[in-house]
Amino acid sequence: MADTTDGRERVDAVFPQLGARTVIPIGTGWTVDTYEVDGEWIVQFPRSAYAAERLRAQIRVLPELAAELSAMVPSPTYTDVDAPAMAYHRLDGEPLDRAPDGLWPERLGRFLYDLHLMPPEYVELRGRSASAVREELSEQLAEFRAAVLPLLEPVESDRFGMRFAAFLDGAEYWRFAPCLTHGDIGPEHVLVSPSGDLVGVLDWEELGVGDPVADFAWLLHTRPIDGERVLGAYGGAPDPTFAERASFRFFLMPFHEVVHGLQIDDASFVASGIAGIRTRADVVAD
Repeated sequence: MADTTDGRERVDAVFPQLGARTVIPIGTGWTVDTYEVDGEWIVQFPRSAYAAERLRAQIRVLPELAAELSAMVPSPTYTDVDAPAMAYHRLDGEPLDRAPDGLWPERLGRFLYDLHLMPPEYVELRGRSASAVREELSEQLAEFRAAVLPLLEPVESDRFGMRFAAFLDGAEYWRFAPCLTHGDIGPEHVLVSPSGDLVGVLDWEELGVGDPVADFAWLLHTRPIDGERVLGAYGGAPDPTFAERASFRFFLMPFHEVVHGLQIDDASFVASGIAGIRTRADVVAD
């Protein structure tokens, strides 16, 4: 891929100390523009006010996470809080969907165990109750009802709306201990070495206090063998409804894609998200 003059100008304007020569846009993130600089640095700029707020939060908390966790976490070397922007040394590894077999699932399980035990106050957050997590999800589902369900067939809309209600109303689903979560564990955010060991975990934009299943839902449903290894190293499911909650969270992921597509007026995201909803329709029981 050729250099991009605009990218080089952006990097030079904020981080001239990098002396950037080769600046290549990378990644497919929804909220930040990411550049690889000279094969050594990663530089990120936000695309929206929300993304700017989250990037400033990462600038504050990533050094603490890097000091406490058992695998590498991007720790910014250069920052500009006003822009905002950050530059950190590139972590050398392959996304887990291209990774060889090895010990990475066990390493990731231990990593998540350590993360979930960290006091939220370490990263400027406060603990909260399962009922608060429930209220947050209720607000998300209200948005999905208003924005996404009308785009589906009436029978689908009715079916999924009833699933939303059943999950929120099921008292058994809200007996868990909220913890610090990454919130977006997926293939592009977990890096693995050529020998199959865990290198590091990227993209902490969604760091928050919530249901621990948030960090397992994708793994358990798209890579079930690896997911079970991760969960085993974590210590197993911490409560009786863990698997059911993970299934529901996995089912909801394409709804977020539809909402994102609507927000940026991109029909391809909307169409892909709707297709994903239909593909996952049978993941959770009616």
